[in-house]
Amino acid sequence: MEEQMLNNEALQYLDEAMFTSSLISKKDRAKGQTDWDNVYPRTKAETQRMAELLEKANEVVEDPNDEDYRERYNSLAEIVDWSQKRHRTWMWSLIAGALLGAGIFYYYQNEQKKKIAEAQAEQAQVEEWTEEKVGQTTWESCPDEHSNNAYSIRLTSAGKYKTYKLINLKKYALGCDNRAKDWQQRADTATLEENKEKYLKNLATENERATNYRAEYDSINAMDYAQVHEMAKTDLANHVNSEESHGKTLRNYMIYLLILIPLYIITGYPHGYTITRHTRRTGCLNIFRKVGFAIASFCFGAGLAMSLLPDYKVKTYYSDGSTRTHTEGNVLNFLILFLKFGLMIIGAFIFCFVSSIVMTVETISGLYNNFNWSGWFRKLVPARQAAQPAEPAN
Repeated sequence: MEEQMLNNEALQYLDEAMFTSSLISKKDRAKGQTDWDNVYPRTKAETQRMAELLEKANEVVEDPNDEDYRERYNSLAEIVDWSQKRHRTWMWSLIAGALLGAGIFYYYQNEQKKKIAEAQAEQAQVEEWTEEKVGQTTWESCPDEHSNNAYSIRLTSAGKYKTYKLINLKKYALGCDNRAKDWQQRADTATLEENKEKYLKNLATENERATNYRAEYDSINAMDYAQVHEMAKTDLANHVNSEESHGKTLRNYMIYLLILIPLYIITGYPHGYTITRHTRRTGCLNIFRKVGFAIASFCFGAGLAMSLLPDYKVKTYYSDGSTRTHTEGNVLNFLILFLKFGLMIIGAFIFCFVSSIVMTVETISGLYNNFNWSGWFRKLVPARQAAQPAEPAN
């Protein structure tokens, strides 16, 4: 008891240090007790305050070997030490997901280059058209379905391109008419007024679309060679721009992931108090990562497991009494193969998507919290001001 009285002032400092964190609620402060997890400081200032209080306790303690004092002091000192240090939070699995994603984007970017080249070749083909007489096709005589090679030959001449466009528009218009009839039938047989109103609204939409397609048909049908040629050049220019834009998007995502990886590693060493401050966000990201990786593993694993499905064993009997056993492929194996690769691709994409989302959030948070940007800017401002030439006196 005498030793405890001697250490009373030091214990008061320890009590104050224990309740430094802003995680502790007013209710817990009033009771004078809280969960140990709430003792961890959330900011640099709180960590420094705890360290100062521990130092003061160590200065005034009469008996540093007192068991109660030493146990509490060591526990709080460990919290301060952990909060002041930086800890590695980045994960190899997320980096692997980002690298896989960059590889996927690189592959599809190269595939997109082929599509861009094809679109540019089609554009050049249209530019080389020779002038011809382009006739008109009445609505009644226009087919509503393309021939087998219609798409491949549509760019060989203005006439074929015009016919291709007209057939498309008639097919679209007839599709709207069929859907309009369906909505009309539903409206006629509807028993609820709200459903009837919805069906009639859809009917009006389909009728409007059909009217627009017919008007566009009439407009293109009236075009001469020069107008058809100009329309085709515009269509192909838009197609080339679309393919190039898609290629740039793939390239930009690839570059983004390649830049994200080093930034994620650099920012993946937060102070302990920063980890404490973002415990809830980290917990949510961990749940998102674990669930996403579990789904990706299931899809990828299910795809691999399908490779183990056996073929049929067939036993053949011959007239001389001999037999021969061989395997034959299951007729469903082609569908299974398609499903297998589909599941593996889905698993890979989920793995990459989850990795990129978690890394992006962690990197942005790390850039904001792990570096003293304001301090650096304050140092730069005076240096810039000093570097500016003085204004001449009037």
